[in-house]
Amino acid sequence: MAVLQRSLVLLVTFIHLSHGKLSFAKQKLHITMYTDGMYSIGVNQDTWLTSADTYIYASGTKQTGGQGLKLVETNGVSGVDKLGNWNGLTFQYLVPSINVSFHATIKVYENFVVFAQNFKTQVQGTTSGEFDSVISSFPSFGVGSGNTSLGYVSFGGNMVGDTHMKWGRFKSPDATLNYGIIGGPLVLFDSGSDAIIIAPFSQFMAASLYHDVTGNSVHWGVMGGVNTVPENYVYETILFYSPDGVNRAFSEWGRLIKFYYDKDESYRKSDLTINYLGYWTDNGAFYYYNTETNTTYERTMIDVRKYTVVEKIPYRYFQFDSWFYPKDEYGGVTTWVAMEGIFPDGLRYVWNALDLPIAAHNRYWSSQTTYAIQNGGKFKFLLEPPKAIPVDQTFWDSFHQDAKQWGLIMYEQDWLDVEFGMNITRSDIYLGREWLLQMGAGARKNDLTIQYCMSLPRHAMQSLEIPVVTQARVSGDYQPGNDQWRIGISSMFADALGLAPFKDTFWTTTNQTGNKYGKSEPNIVLQSAVATLSTGPVGPSDKIGATDLNLLMRCCNQDGLILKPSRPATAIDKQLHRLAFDDGVGPAGEIWTTYTEISGYYFGIILAADLSEMYPLTPQDTGFQFGTPKIFSYNEGHLEAMNFSEQYPLKLQDCPKEAPCVWYTSSIFQVGTNEILIYGEVNKWVTMSPQRVQEILVSDDLEIHLQGSPGELVNFAFSVNGDSIQDIYCSIGNDGTAILRFNSKNCS
Repeated sequence: MAVLQRSLVLLVTFIHLSHGKLSFAKQKLHITMYTDGMYSIGVNQDTWLTSADTYIYASGTKQTGGQGLKLVETNGVSGVDKLGNWNGLTFQYLVPSINVSFHATIKVYENFVVFAQNFKTQVQGTTSGEFDSVISSFPSFGVGSGNTSLGYVSFGGNMVGDTHMKWGRFKSPDATLNYGIIGGPLVLFDSGSDAIIIAPFSQFMAASLYHDVTGNSVHWGVMGGVNTVPENYVYETILFYSPDGVNRAFSEWGRLIKFYYDKDESYRKSDLTINYLGYWTDNGAFYYYNTETNTTYERTMIDVRKYTVVEKIPYRYFQFDSWFYPKDEYGGVTTWVAMEGIFPDGLRYVWNALDLPIAAHNRYWSSQTTYAIQNGGKFKFLLEPPKAIPVDQTFWDSFHQDAKQWGLIMYEQDWLDVEFGMNITRSDIYLGREWLLQMGAGARKNDLTIQYCMSLPRHAMQSLEIPVVTQARVSGDYQPGNDQWRIGISSMFADALGLAPFKDTFWTTTNQTGNKYGKSEPNIVLQSAVATLSTGPVGPSDKIGATDLNLLMRCCNQDGLILKPSRPATAIDKQLHRLAFDDGVGPAGEIWTTYTEISGYYFGIILAADLSEMYPLTPQDTGFQFGTPKIFSYNEGHLEAMNFSEQYPLKLQDCPKEAPCVWYTSSIFQVGTNEILIYGEVNKWVTMSPQRVQEILVSDDLEIHLQGSPGELVNFAFSVNGDSIQDIYCSIGNDGTAILRFNSKNCS
């Protein structure tokens, strides 16, 4: 090995973003680089990863260090950019026989590293011959080349990498990573609290990783089907470190990349379909390709609306699925309009009759689409029968403008993985990105938001550049009684990208006669709780007359505003450890946690389901260690608070899917000589929600500033000095607010 050119020891930990600035508290991550192009990653004096081959494809041949690719110079580099100061090395490679220049740069920041590939010259003949390979490799690491006791989670497949997610030990031959077109971020972690995320940092739609099983190595680069790379094309990969576990790694990594791509929360916070209850008709719904007997969809939807008005179910929008528009014999969309037999009076008439806005679903485009110039339409499409893809910004501008005329507020783009499965999208280095950017620009121009469905990790990451993409499905299709509610891991990834995780629709009652599936839903409580705690859309799909209003209203206020936690509920780190290490350490089932932050006070939520054995949950396990809280649950009108500490863990057991365990934590508020515990709205899934509680003030009294629907009656529960429960009722004022004062037991 060459003489050490530079060895950098980084002091790293979480990033805290405040007023657009970065600040750091420090822990140790080690990056060592050598003049011969090798490098390694270490954590706390322990080597985790050592480099494998750097290579590119050019003129139809794989150019490696020993065959064609020559390292001609290594330079120390430094700079400053939006993310701060960085130092590192650039390895300058050359393929002399065809005069191809390729630079590989390692940029070292405080607690993360960016690996950059720069094609200094245009390169042709780059295709590897396999879509699921890569045409360029940097960084690359040996699998199990360092610490062989690491665990991993590998995202892959659609629904933001949920459907093919894998986990295990990061060593050969145990590791079976997702790679290629379906691949996503790779997360590595030890049995303690150190974790690393490795993922694309730019050119998301063209990026891939490749797991070379024979060579026991994993490589990041441009996807394998690309045949030409333009001059000065740059692709980057980020390696992000956290000393405090996988959940915190995702949270802080997400904060960093959203800052870098200027993706704020404004569209997500204002999206009506995320914030209010909606009625859904997608796969799993009672009225999915199914109507009331001997009538049309038009009549059925209007009858659903009449039922909900009579029963005072506060739906604020309707979702129409793929049943409303025409498709070709392969299932591709020909024209995005309502079929006459579905809505005889047209979409605009139905919108007016419902008197609610619309969210609507779309599939991939058929090569027979009437919008394409080749088929007599007005817009540019690339056709690859039986599919097509638009390549015309004016198409999306016009398309979304037309849909606004019949009440559309949210456009659901489904079948994203199928659309991207075209040869032209997987071989053109720019086409995938341009497709999604144009779609997003058209929606933004027309004040619409977008939900991604069946999105591969690359689609989800591309949404960082598309602010109107506010939400994404993170599970497979709902069917009554199935297990697609298990979204505790995929929600971490989606939320980090600024996407509200959507678990899909659900039923609120077990038996709904006449359903097309011939099934029942035994887990109605779990479905309701998961949907609410996801922070994504809450969209039931019951038959007329079959809604459990009491269960449904646990999610929201009187107006249908969803009462959410501050972040999605996600699987605890110990759950990931058990999956990866299979050593019995961690819960045998699902344990997710989240919290609400109000006025600097934290209120925790714990959801446990499908546990096959008792698990002693500690505050450290939860990830929200806010003082020494009390913990309580609400079951059949019974409330009882207990101590919760490392010495007094919560012993979770008897938490089946049909009767999940939901526990809450609250700090003790000292008011005068009294210790007050706030239970909150115990008839809601989120007992203390920022959508309900604006502010908490503590002085000689405890004031809770509330908001809601004018005239809405709100019940808050408390205990004083550990004594019996005290209920205080508040009526929300005409201005939508009220102030609850504990000592005087009144509201104003």
